[in-house]
Amino acid sequence: MYIDHHMAQKIVDRAMKITGVNVNVMDHKGVIIGSGDPSRLDQLHEGALNVLSSQGEVDIEAGQETQLQGVRGGVNLPVYSQGEIVGVVGITGEPEEVRKFADLVVMTAELVIEQAALTAEVQWDRRQREAVLLRLIEGGRPDTLFEDRVRRLNLDLSLPRVAVVLELTAVDKGAELPLGVLQQVLGDLQAGHGDDLGAILSPYQLVLLKVVEPLETGWNRERFRQRLELQCQGLMQRKDLGVRIGVGDYFPQPDGLSLSYRNAIRTLEVAQLRDSPRRYCEAGDFALDLLLFEARNSWAATHLTAMLGRLKAQDRQGVLERTLETYLDENLDFGRTSERLHIHRNTLRYRLDKIGTALEVDLGRSDDLLCLVAALRLKGFRD
Repeated sequence: MYIDHHMAQKIVDRAMKITGVNVNVMDHKGVIIGSGDPSRLDQLHEGALNVLSSQGEVDIEAGQETQLQGVRGGVNLPVYSQGEIVGVVGITGEPEEVRKFADLVVMTAELVIEQAALTAEVQWDRRQREAVLLRLIEGGRPDTLFEDRVRRLNLDLSLPRVAVVLELTAVDKGAELPLGVLQQVLGDLQAGHGDDLGAILSPYQLVLLKVVEPLETGWNRERFRQRLELQCQGLMQRKDLGVRIGVGDYFPQPDGLSLSYRNAIRTLEVAQLRDSPRRYCEAGDFALDLLLFEARNSWAATHLTAMLGRLKAQDRQGVLERTLETYLDENLDFGRTSERLHIHRNTLRYRLDKIGTALEVDLGRSDDLLCLVAALRLKGFRD
């Protein structure tokens, strides 16, 4: 691992805060890449070259400064990472005075490098896991690179999973979220859930592939919902974020996660089109909507929505259509429908009779009612 400018300056800042004297950091080529004296940056330090070649401490006395390029009096020591010299630290001053800081400065440098290495490893791991997830939701046959990633990450892809898509917006003006906020949210969601695969898909969307409990007839939806709601409890309580969760169904076939992801995305889409107040939207609860959405451009959909055109011709103010929507939304309950519309029951009965006549349907027949439900939902998907 090599030391870069950012890492070198971090070493300098920490070491100088402890020692109170100037510190320089040179890279594996002997170039100063971090210093308490900005004018010395990017200069070649011959003392560092001597350290790199001898692999030991090199002291520079005051009288030697003019004999070596880019050098001032002080102590220069090698910095190791994983058994190899990756750079040099130089402490400016009289060698006998500043040598007391040597071990401390070297320790500071090696700790910063170790921390950077661990961070890089974690980031690499996260990127590889995200690459696996993206391949799973995109579908397609696995290749050697994919299988190699799975092995190196020690992922068990035989575990049954479903896709969970989280749509997030900032409450103020629905703005997109900064990357740092999305990373924090994803990290919080995955903490303590090692089998989850998660990734940021866009400035407003995250995806999790979560393990489910399979049953003979599918999967344990209720148990899964309880676990997911507990996992998302902190997120749902945040006042600064708007959150909606889409859960796909479980598909056991090889491309099941790709199907589950598309299922979750489509569920969120139809929930938005229906202006549903639900924040937890599971595909199984929107099965009728998903069926109608897929058929929205068919001849049958056009035929059903044409029924509403006949109603609109006699309902310029939209009163009858609102009445019908409320009646169906209240599950054909006269009392609740009348209360919501603030009308008398007889007025409601009159309007329903008028709707039946205009549409040439019998609101007492289940087939006719089903056609009306389908027509109203299709209208929302086609507008």
